This record gives sequence, structure tokens and C-alpha cells, in this order.
Amino acid sequence: PSSFPLHHINITMKLVSFAAAALFAAASAPSSVWSLDQVYSVHGSGTTNPSKCIWMHMQNFMDRAKKPLHLTYRAVGSSTGQKEFIGADNNDVPFNYFGSGDIPISTDNYNALEGKGIGIVHLPFVLGAISLFHNVPGVPDGAAGLNLTSCLLSKIFKREITIWDDAEILAINPNLSDMLPSTNFPIKVARRVHGSSSTASVTEYLNTGCSEEWPTEMVGKTVDWHPDTMECEGSGGMTACIRDNEGAIGYIDAGHGHEEGLTEIELLNADGNYISSKRAAENGGIGDAAGGTPGSADADFGEVKLLNRPGTYTWPIVAMSYIYVRKDLSFIEDPVERALLKAFLKYTLLDEEEIKSCSKFGFTPVPDGVRQVALNGLEMLEVNSTVEWTVEIDTIPGGGQGDYVISKKRRTYAEYDRSTLAAGEAELDEDMVSTKVEGMVKDYLAAQETDAPADDPKEEEPTSPSGNTRAQSSSDRAFTDDDAQKLQAALVLSAISFSLWILAIIGVIAKKMCG
Repeated sequence: PSSFPLHHINITMKLVSFAAAALFAAASAPSSVWSLDQVYSVHGSGTTNPSKCIWMHMQNFMDRAKKPLHLTYRAVGSSTGQKEFIGADNNDVPFNYFGSGDIPISTDNYNALEGKGIGIVHLPFVLGAISLFHNVPGVPDGAAGLNLTSCLLSKIFKREITIWDDAEILAINPNLSDMLPSTNFPIKVARRVHGSSSTASVTEYLNTGCSEEWPTEMVGKTVDWHPDTMECEGSGGMTACIRDNEGAIGYIDAGHGHEEGLTEIELLNADGNYISSKRAAENGGIGDAAGGTPGSADADFGEVKLLNRPGTYTWPIVAMSYIYVRKDLSFIEDPVERALLKAFLKYTLLDEEEIKSCSKFGFTPVPDGVRQVALNGLEMLEVNSTVEWTVEIDTIPGGGQGDYVISKKRRTYAEYDRSTLAAGEAELDEDMVSTKVEGMVKDYLAAQETDAPADDPKEEEPTSPSGNTRAQSSSDRAFTDDDAQKLQAALVLSAISFSLWILAIIGVIAKKMCG
């Protein structure tokens, strides 16, 4: 016999409950929800760095809409986002409504598009620090941790410095040798495997700060790395490379790194101060790097580099995240969706208040002057739609219920449920629930034993310590692993059955609505 495997049963019962709720929702949904021509979409792809920020605002936008909306964003990296936006292998037609990246469209690509009569706009919306993190056991972050310069980083990434107690590292980290697990403790270099804006920013920073060690030909979204480096795909892969390898060093957007609990390296900035991205952000040193951007969103942003900018607290590697949009939106067939794209960008990523919510992911809104450039860029879009999506902030009696109004007064129950789920779970008395469920299971097993045929073979009756035999009551029967597996299998089958019913009902409704 084994203890009651309650956590497995709880998970499966939650699946059954979810399936039942979804079945009810599907059965009770108004027909307009299932009318396919009523769903308006916006799709984008690009950088992984502010992807959580974009996803959050897309979900909120959909929750606040009266009409059913479908907004999606694929976090595939800046290089892929730019490629899909430019559409060179798709007859110059974008694969998505918008692209996103932490690097601007290159001057060459910008000029090529202009030469074909294709105008584009860069819409900057957030700034993020790209930082270096390590996994050296016993070495903390902060002032008592690890300091590095661009020249030392260059030698580390080129594999010229391969141990953490190298004399050049110890020269600016005199206490490091006492913290290392052993002498000659090896350095493992983690780097991105595909084209990445983070790679572009870091390699540009190394070249800007130490050109004698990191030449221009080693700058770009993809570079020829030393073969003795670890290939890491995406921000998640980079996190795993650093976290799972002692002695590792790698680069990632600071917000992601801090959220994952990685240990940050303090870098020497242009004013000669060792600083962390956290301290830089606390003192306005991220926004201070954003000067010198073009004054018009349809200009060439190819030379915008927010690296090694002066300032006491200025972080030396700052990336500006952009939305890329075609000025001529006629490639989007539905004029309502053209207007929807503009409204989504205006009222979320470029809204002065809404964008502040992305600070929880480690991002800083662009300065007001840069945001105004982006807002002016939105007005350059050729939407050609009779529909204009608006936003209700303060209550507009009657008008707030319009079909194309995104209302901050409107919430879906799903959004409400998400916001209260954590608090609700915290208040749940799991011991009480466990006791009740275990009692129900024991009652079920007792009933099964009572209904067993009379001529079933009897197990040997247990003997008490005194030697007297006693009958084992049904309620005392141990709940075995075999029982748990059978019960869990039954619950899983129930969940699958509910899911199949959902699909069947959706099929019937869709067939009815589509003729």
C-alpha cells in the first residue's frame, strides 16, 4: 500500500472541471461568436525580448473588445521578424501585419524597399538593457560580485581567456580567487545560435568599446563564433545554457535574466563606473541612452545604436524595441483589420499609461519625444477604412457599447478569473479538500467491496498484536498505487470525453452558421 496520491487526482479533476466549463460555454455561446466573418485578426512576429509585453497587451485588448478579436504574436527573434516583414521571398508582401525587433531595419534593406516604392515606419515603444550573466558558484551579483570590461569580455568570447582566475580578470576582481570553487575554474561561453538582436547589440558593444580585441567583421546578428562555445536557441535556451552549466557566461535581455534569477555581471560604462542594469534602471540610466534617434518614423533608423552612451548611470548596452509597419496597408484585405492594427498599436504599445505595465518585464518606456515620433508615424499609415476603433476610458453612456469600441470598463470573466486565481488558491484550505476527497474515494471503494460476489475468495484476515483475528473494515482499506492509477485513468477518460463533446458541439454550430 502507498499513501494517497492526491496531487495526481487534483490535477486530473481540474482538467475535468475545465472541460465541463468549456462545454457549457460552447453550448451557451451566442451564434454571433461562431460566425467566422465576425472575427477580426492582427498577426505579428519578431523579437523574443519584449514578447511577454506584447502578449499581455494583445490579451487585454481582446478582453476589452465587444467584437471577437484574434491577435497573435510569434516570438521568433528579430532576424526572422524582419525577414517576414520585408517579404523578399514572398513577392515583397509581408507575411504578417507587423514585425518587431530590437534592432532597426538595416540601411541596405531600407534603401531597397524605398527603391521599390515601399515605405515603412519604425515605431519605437520600449527600451531594454541587454546584460551579461554568469553561473560561477559562490560569486554573487552586485558590487561584491564580478566586474568586467568590454576588452575582457572580448577575450572571453574569443576563448583567449578560458578560466575565471585568469590574471587579467583577477586584476579588477581581487577577491574573486577566494570565492571560486577551485583554481583554474573553467569558463563556458554561451551564445545565441540563430540571428539575434541581442547578438547584434553585444557584438557591436564589444567593437565600440574594444575594437582592438573585437574587430568589425565580428559584429552582427550572426557571427562566426569560436567552436568551443555553447549554442543556445532563443532567450529560453540562453537561460538554460547559463543556469545548467557551472562556470557559464552569456548574454540576454536583463529583464528576462533577472526574472529567471540569474546572476548579473557589473559592466564598466562610458563614464568609467562599474554598474548593474538594475542600478542603471533605478537611476534613469536606461532612458538616458535613447538620444539621437531620427525625428521622423519613416526615416532610415539603420545607424541607431544605443551603446556606450555617456552618463554616470547610463547602461552601456541598451536595445530599443521597434514595431515595423508598412505605410501602405492595402496588403491587408479587410479594411476593418487595417484600422484594428492602427488602434492596437496606438492604444497599447504607444499609449503613455498602458506601456508602463511592461516595466514588470524589465522594460522602460521610450522617452516622450521618441514616443511622439512613433505616434506621428502611425498617422502616416494609409488605412483607407470607414471604421475607426476607439477606446472608452471614462464611461460613455451608450457610445461605450459601440461595436468598434475597446472599453476599459469591459472585462471578460476569463480575465477576471485569471486576476483572482492566485489569491483564491492561496486561500484554499488544501488539507480540508484533501480530507474530503480521500473520504469520498474510501467510500467508493467500500461500496465496491460490499457489491462484490459472495463466493469471491477471501483474503486472510489480519491478526492483532494479541493474536486475535479481526475483520478489516472497508473504510480502513489502504488506497494503493494500482487504485490510484485506475481512478486517474477514469478521470482522464472523462476529461477526454468532455473535450470530444465540445468539438462535436462546435462542429454542429459551425455547420449551422456556415450553411
